Amino acid sequence: MHLKNIKLAEKGYNRNKHYIDQIGVILAFSTGTTLPAGVDVFRGSLKDISTFKEFLDLLEPKDIGFIVDRGMFSEPLIKDFRKEGISYVMPLRKNSKYIDLRWLRWKDPFTYRKRTVRWARRHTDIGTLYLFDDPKLRGDQEAALLQKLGKGALTREKYEKKRERAGIIGIISDLDRPGPQIYDLYKSRHDVELALDAMKNHLDADKTYLQSEEAVRGYFFVAFLALRVYFSVLKRLREADKTSEISVDEVFYELSKVERVIGPGDKEFYAQIPEGAREIIDLFPEALPTG
Repeated sequence: MHLKNIKLAEKGYNRNKHYIDQIGVILAFSTGTTLPAGVDVFRGSLKDISTFKEFLDLLEPKDIGFIVDRGMFSEPLIKDFRKEGISYVMPLRKNSKYIDLRWLRWKDPFTYRKRTVRWARRHTDIGTLYLFDDPKLRGDQEAALLQKLGKGALTREKYEKKRERAGIIGIISDLDRPGPQIYDLYKSRHDVELALDAMKNHLDADKTYLQSEEAVRGYFFVAFLALRVYFSVLKRLREADKTSEISVDEVFYELSKVERVIGPGDKEFYAQIPEGAREIIDLFPEALPTG
């Protein structure tokens, strides 16, 4: 996130390589309720364990861990996690020295969202290494590599080397659990990414021009409450198996068409409800209070 005229903001490069004032945003997500559980902002230059520790002190959790992005992998960060007793699930880069497929004994495959994945694990000095082999992902990545080879963007030697790890997902964790559980935890980061995307694209919370730290924190508290509503709607759609038919935006849009009218004698009633809104109300009856 970037903003101006505030002490929390510090210069840095964003994902578009623009050198601008930025602050960091950290978001906690509950795997139990599948809802956002906490949010905080911090100085744009902080990218170490202190950021996580201060956030944990605010939450006072009993059972919490961090699922971090592949780009944040570093052995010093893992050592800090281990020292502080913080659990972690950390994906590895494709070229990681820890991804070694030699002498690996694959275990029985499991199914994740209609995709069959096999897995293996071994212990390392920084945690348990989990390796997952996704045949569909392998096919997609091999096809992409072939395109690069055909265009001359890859040498034959580099192509063969990268092809060996196509479809492989490597994860380091302090947790000692069956592979399918670790894989599910890793994939659950999608909700966090979805939440951040919602903040940027649906709540327009990726930039602000507020003038004080208190105002920024208040701003993100309101954004956090909005996220709770957003994901509560998404949770209901998932439970009804309707996510492929109805988006969260459509829910809000259709419900915005419902009008409550005050007639003679202060009598309240609903105007004619459009068909699309009626379908939504069937899923969210509490959205149309009566009485």
